[in-house]
Amino acid sequence: MALTSVFYDGVVTETDRAKNRAGVPDYGVYGADDFKVKPHPSIPYAVIVTKGKAHGWGVTDEATEDQVVQCGTISSGTRYDLIADRRNWQPAAGGPSTLVAIPGSDVAEIPATRKVGPGVEDDQPLALVKWKAGLSAPEKIIDLRCWAGNGGVVAKEDLVRTYLTRIGTRLRIGSAEWQYTIGPNDIPVWIQTNLVPRAEFVSQNMDYPGDSQAWGPGTSLKLDEASSTPNPPFQAIQDGVKVMESGAYFFEAWLQGATGSPPDMTLALITANGGIVETSVKQGRAWSAYIVGSAYVSAGSDVRVSTSWRTSAWRAKCRMKITKAGLA
Repeated sequence: MALTSVFYDGVVTETDRAKNRAGVPDYGVYGADDFKVKPHPSIPYAVIVTKGKAHGWGVTDEATEDQVVQCGTISSGTRYDLIADRRNWQPAAGGPSTLVAIPGSDVAEIPATRKVGPGVEDDQPLALVKWKAGLSAPEKIIDLRCWAGNGGVVAKEDLVRTYLTRIGTRLRIGSAEWQYTIGPNDIPVWIQTNLVPRAEFVSQNMDYPGDSQAWGPGTSLKLDEASSTPNPPFQAIQDGVKVMESGAYFFEAWLQGATGSPPDMTLALITANGGIVETSVKQGRAWSAYIVGSAYVSAGSDVRVSTSWRTSAWRAKCRMKITKAGLA
C-alpha cells in the first residue's frame, strides 16, 4: 500500500496540522505569566487565568485580558479540579478554544475525564486547583503549565510528566532533567538524565547447598527502591542482576554469614560478562565479606555475587550496589 503524506503542495487542513507534529512540542505557554491560574479575589469557587498566549497541537490561543473560570461547589472533603485550555476541531472551521474546569477526585492527579484527542478535542492542562469543604477560595494551586523553546521543555511541577508522554520528550523541572525514552521490553519510561544511575539489590538468607553458587540458584532478589535512583537501567533476575545499558560500572557487594556458616576458607567474588571482577578471601565461621570492583559491562549481561568454600550447606545474606560510572 502506498504511503499517505501531508504537508506537500495541496490542501492541508487544521486536522492535518494538529495530528502531524513530529518533532514539535505538544503544548506550551509563551511568557512566564501567560495563562497562569490564580485565585479570584471576590468570586467564590472561581479562579483567574491570566492573559497571554498558549499553544497546543498547531493551535495558538490568545487572551488579551484575564479570564474567569468557575468551578463547582464542594460540601465535604477535598477535590482537585483541572483547569484546561480545551481545543475543539469539530465545528465548521474549528474552534474557538475555551477554558474549562474538569472536576477530579481528592487525589492530586489529572482526571481521567480530561479529553485527549489532537485534531478532534483536546485539553491542555494549566493547573490543578484544590478545593476544601468550608472554603470558597482555593487551598492550593499546582501549576501544570510548560514552556517549549529551543532544545527542550521547562515546567515547574513533576505532575507535568503524567501528560507529556510522547517518546523522546526532554523536560527540565527545577534542577532535574528528564527524558521519556524506551526502557526494558520496549516499555516507555522516564529517566533522569542528569542523575548518575545506581541501584541496590538485596537477598536475605540465601540457601547454599554446599557447592559454588552464583546468588542461588533460585534466589529471589529485590530492588531496594529507597537506595536506588528512579527507573535504574538494571533488572533483577532469578539469581543475579541484568545490566540493560552498556557502560563502565562500579560494584560493591556485602555478604554476611548466617546460620551454618562455612568453617574453612571462603572465596567471595563478583562476576560480570562471564569473568571475575573482584574477589575477597575470608576464613572462619563468623565471617563477612565486602567486595568492590569496576568493569565495563555490555548491555544484556548478567552480574552476580558468587562464593566458593569447603563445607556443607549454609546460609548467607547479600546486598549489592551497582553505580554507572558517569552520566548516560
